[in-house]
Amino acid sequence: MATLSADTAKTLADTVNMVKLIDQQDKKIQPRFRKMYDGLKGGVDDASADEIELYRPQLAQVVDEIDEALGSVQGALGLLSQLRSDKVLMETKFDQVEKLVKSVVAVRKRLSDEAAQARKLDRDVDQALATIKKGELAAEADLGALQGQVKALMKTIAYVDTEAPKLEKAARAAFAKKDQKTLTDSRLKLIDFQKYGTAAKAMVPRVEQFKKKYPDLDKEQKAEVQWMLDDLQRAEDSIHRVEVVVKELIGLGQVPKDDKKDAAKKEEKHKPLSVAEMTKVVKEFGLDANDVDLRVKAWKVLNACPVEQWTKELAKLYKAKEADLKGKLPKVKQLPFMKVLLKPQPALIDI
Repeated sequence: MATLSADTAKTLADTVNMVKLIDQQDKKIQPRFRKMYDGLKGGVDDASADEIELYRPQLAQVVDEIDEALGSVQGALGLLSQLRSDKVLMETKFDQVEKLVKSVVAVRKRLSDEAAQARKLDRDVDQALATIKKGELAAEADLGALQGQVKALMKTIAYVDTEAPKLEKAARAAFAKKDQKTLTDSRLKLIDFQKYGTAAKAMVPRVEQFKKKYPDLDKEQKAEVQWMLDDLQRAEDSIHRVEVVVKELIGLGQVPKDDKKDAAKKEEKHKPLSVAEMTKVVKEFGLDANDVDLRVKAWKVLNACPVEQWTKELAKLYKAKEADLKGKLPKVKQLPFMKVLLKPQPALIDI
């Protein structure tokens, strides 16, 4: 029986040792590859920059180890190629060579596939980071726009907080001094402030929607959002205080008259229309009762003009057709509180 040459025996021994080394490298690589690959893929799927930054460099290190192992695989396959050319070896050690070839080939396929998966995932990471960055920029832009609007509103609220107490003081002093003009002017300015409460209420759902649109805000951005909500709550509280003052000042009515004749006539005059009554009139005419600015002006018109002149003045104010309003005037006159207004009397004083 033919015996192996010394060179072939040495080559076989070297090949066996190399295959063992490759097997050890593979066993070390596999659990780490799976952990880092799955972690990085999860970061891409979740659009999480933090997870990507955690797993990407670790996977890159594993890929370097795979490349190194594939170099050993190529060396082992080279040695096996030499061994296959030895007829004596193939006759006596075929099963051993076959086992070595299959082991090395299996490792080569597994490592090559993993290296390809890792490189493809790395390209996906670049796209994911670009998308994440774009989302962060959009969130920052939207946040900046909201902050600008809230800041402008709070600047106005600061003005209201400063001026409202002055106007209240002026109105009460005017009532005591029987200064109807100052009383009316102060009340109207305070009434005008109430529209900022509507603005604050309208802005709250916009901030809430921002939170839903960008659920992955960082800690600082979340703090900015909460500060905006706190500011808007303070704005609503400020305007609520103004509303309470307005209600009290309207309750004062007109300044008292000293003239006995005027005092006698006072019983014949009706009280100014309340906010609720004015709103019912505007709605009955089919006009917008929600616009705060128009509502204040309409209140002034209704309390300053005879009923028959309402249609003309309201048509100017709301840019409506006077003929349409005249057609609705009969129904307006049927409102319960209109009975007093329809009695013959002089034009009313401003509020």
